[in-house]
Amino acid sequence: MSQVTTQITLLQAILIGLYAWFRGCCYGYTFGVLTIFSPLPAALWVGIVLHNIPVAMMVGASLQLMYMGILAPGGALPQDVCFAALLCCTLAVKANLPIAASVALAIPIGILGVQLYNIERFINVVWIHMADKYAETGNTRGIYLAGIVYPSLVKLVLYGLPVAVGLYGGVSYFKQLVSVIPSWLMNGLTVAGGMMPALGFAIVVSVIGRKNLLPYFLLGFMLVEYAKIPILPLAIFGAIIAYLHIVFTSKNNGGVSSDEQSTE
Repeated sequence: MSQVTTQITLLQAILIGLYAWFRGCCYGYTFGVLTIFSPLPAALWVGIVLHNIPVAMMVGASLQLMYMGILAPGGALPQDVCFAALLCCTLAVKANLPIAASVALAIPIGILGVQLYNIERFINVVWIHMADKYAETGNTRGIYLAGIVYPSLVKLVLYGLPVAVGLYGGVSYFKQLVSVIPSWLMNGLTVAGGMMPALGFAIVVSVIGRKNLLPYFLLGFMLVEYAKIPILPLAIFGAIIAYLHIVFTSKNNGGVSSDEQSTE
């Protein structure tokens, strides 16, 4: 592969950095972090910018499975999934990093993103007190600046700038680093990355917490893994099974069936 195709351009780095900034700005939270700014949409954006959607989406799909059971109690994020997806997808596309190894790197990258998030929350305390002072004097323009403009500029420095600069100047060096990584270490990262989606499934199952639902989970896994059924028909089949489960177990759960309602 030529150097032209593996080197990220300044415009591409800026576009990915702007996505990281928009995810962190107040407008991004309005639309929903868990939907628009989950790994799959972030991977799609990276794929569009870098002109390699298939590889980016394969990494994003693995990260989506890995993080599908993630929780943020009290707003405390254990991982910054969007930050991890943007960087891991870029490394997979431009540094020729194996997909499973890219998934394994998501954990330390996601933890780094959380630290930036904590720094942002610490800085935002300044804007809160500033907005309070403007509110006492009825300065609506000052409230707007302290509530939206200043925090957005801070997020641009914390998220957009590091991502853009890091990707533009660091992908080529990371590609050289990957080329000198021993095969045993790369194989270890690949194995660890391959286990991450299964870990995400395990977290979801633990959140469900019902042993009587485990057979459905195992059935779906076996159908995908061995019967090779496409995802869309399997999702429709799963919806039908879920409906039948609710209908036939409503009496056991203390519910009232439709037949009982008609006789009352």
